[in-house]
Amino acid sequence: MTESNWSSPPGDTIFRLMTSREIDAAELADAMGISSKDFDAVITGRRRLTESDAAVLADNLGSTARFWLARDKAYVLDMARLDERNSQTSEETWLASMPVASMRKYGWTQRGARAKDKLMGEILAFFGCGTLQEWGQRYSSGVGAVAFRTSLSLASDGMATLVWLRAGELTVIDRDIPKFDRAAFKRILPGLKKLSAYKRPSVFLPRLVEACRTVGVAVATARTPDGCRASGASWFNADGNPVILLSFRHMSEDHFWFTFFHEAGHVVLHGKSHIDGEGTVAMGTDTERQESEANEFAQDVLFPMELREDLRHSGVRPRSIIAIARQADVTPGIIVGQLQRAKYLDHSKMNFLKRRYRWNDDAHVPDLID
Repeated sequence: MTESNWSSPPGDTIFRLMTSREIDAAELADAMGISSKDFDAVITGRRRLTESDAAVLADNLGSTARFWLARDKAYVLDMARLDERNSQTSEETWLASMPVASMRKYGWTQRGARAKDKLMGEILAFFGCGTLQEWGQRYSSGVGAVAFRTSLSLASDGMATLVWLRAGELTVIDRDIPKFDRAAFKRILPGLKKLSAYKRPSVFLPRLVEACRTVGVAVATARTPDGCRASGASWFNADGNPVILLSFRHMSEDHFWFTFFHEAGHVVLHGKSHIDGEGTVAMGTDTERQESEANEFAQDVLFPMELREDLRHSGVRPRSIIAIARQADVTPGIIVGQLQRAKYLDHSKMNFLKRRYRWNDDAHVPDLID
């Protein structure tokens, strides 16, 4: 026999019998010795029937007090059953929304965790939660604190973006990071672009991470799960330290370094007032203006205006790009990317000057394509 997916309170039966016997609600409430408000709660199922209530109902509406108490108990049991079913449905919906395949592939959950309860436990542990209710309290209210406030609007699949942001948070959570020094961070930024001279992410990333750590900025990288299209994100953690998360989404050096300086621009220019998801549809006050300012900041660091003018005069050729890149302390590939972004160069042109990456086993650091 299939269980119903609805439940009827005793009030439904009470109301039907009152109507057929032409008994007034105020009259029955008075007989039960309760207020009209409490009587309305009985009708809607928000108030349980007492033995006294059941006796009055039996006298006025028929049947027995035992019947009315049994009717009330059946309603309570039905509601409990439906709550359990709804809870199971919520768990299944929650699990279905997670990028489970990517999380297994990247080592964020165990590959063999296929049983529903075990998988739920592992994903909840990834988020630092013990129950789905705790996860809901932490992430569902405006999606919770810090960057998670906007994560569900950062991409077409907000849950995948939330997983990516959490992966970045876990990367930096145990780091010993000094107090944030905004002036010092701004001061070291022009020198950080020189790290682009190192070909391999495994070489330049530790240097970038440590340089930023010394001035109180946490830099992390993580591969995006399926469904997340973010290139980068930045936020301030509970200790007041900026966190910059980068995804290597386009797997090319020009995009990586532009994204880093874009996020650095938000940290320097906009501080805690802005939570960014570069490469996505982000939320926030005056977002369009702030995005434009961060783009301009990144461009000015990587490819200063005077050098842009010099290149225009000398002509956009491989030899001139290499010469200008040397003056700018960046790689030719970064200059190509900037020219393409500014639409001075078609996106199909001179890409042979760019270094490109690919993911292997490490979900945080890609390899160079030699």
